[in-house]
Amino acid sequence: MDGNDFITSVVALGGVPLIMGLVQLFKPFITDTRFYPLVALAFGLAINLIAGWALGASASSEWVTVLFNGIIAGMAASGLYSAGSTLKEGEAADKRDPLHEGDQHETD
Repeated sequence: MDGNDFITSVVALGGVPLIMGLVQLFKPFITDTRFYPLVALAFGLAINLIAGWALGASASSEWVTVLFNGIIAGMAASGLYSAGSTLKEGEAADKRDPLHEGDQHETD
């Protein structure tokens, strides 16, 4: 592993707290919680693509590595398990309807 690969990996893993912070900033603007993992994935890809460009990635294999690092960083930031469960909940995860959030009713 040369120095550039090491720096790319550090940016990918070091970007996870940054991605989490950016998602937290955007939460007031996104009412449906199902989109939080997608926002984290988008930020992970964007940050890693910018880092790859800044570090001078030129070969296609380097760009593939940058893309996978972005996907991994976005998934790590959103939490792979919570992302799957949030997407599976569907309409029950919508914050606009608190009565149906999580399919829990006051009389249950």
